[in-house]
Amino acid sequence: MVCEMLRTKSSLWSDFLEYIKLCLIYYKKGAGLVKSILRFPVGVTMTAEHAMENGTRFNPEELAYWDENVTIGVDMEPDFLDPFEPYPGETFYTLKLRNTNLFGPTGLYFLPSMNPWICTVNSWYIEVEGEIVNFLIFDADNVCHPNPMFGHEWQVYQREVELIKDPATGEYIGLNTPITFSFSTGTFIAVPGGKIKGVGDKPTPNELNPIIEETKGW
Repeated sequence: MVCEMLRTKSSLWSDFLEYIKLCLIYYKKGAGLVKSILRFPVGVTMTAEHAMENGTRFNPEELAYWDENVTIGVDMEPDFLDPFEPYPGETFYTLKLRNTNLFGPTGLYFLPSMNPWICTVNSWYIEVEGEIVNFLIFDADNVCHPNPMFGHEWQVYQREVELIKDPATGEYIGLNTPITFSFSTGTFIAVPGGKIKGVGDKPTPNELNPIIEETKGW
């Protein structure tokens, strides 16, 4: 009887875990579907109109003008660049990080050369590279492109890997490439005397050479 109760509890727990896994799968699918059809404009609403160099408006009798609201929305994929995981279905990483310890694991000691030192200093050189797979900007107010079914469509600017065709002739006229970026920065630290071991990136069993640390993307 006890064994049967234990088997029943084990079976119920297994079924419950399986149910949770299915819920998570369908939750992710549902979130992806909602994300693909819903976009919320980010930014401010601007008013475009004809104006003189000093900022005053033209007289409508001199130059006709109109007020037009322009709301800019921005969307990008992936939403969060990950330096530790490759892009799904690809082998490249959307973000790469490299950290170089310039003065070694103990840093530089300032004179006088006795114990304690006045201070110990160290510096790091940091490099960042990344790629936005799909970058989208759309104008949610200015529906200027004719559409036979819906009347007009948004004006959209999109950057991703894609061959561009001339809509009139169907001939390829260029290659659209994704947005890439890179920059370098640095940091500096100084600690007061008394720390004989200095300041820096020390070797560990998992990181034998901490002088240059970089993500897998490099």
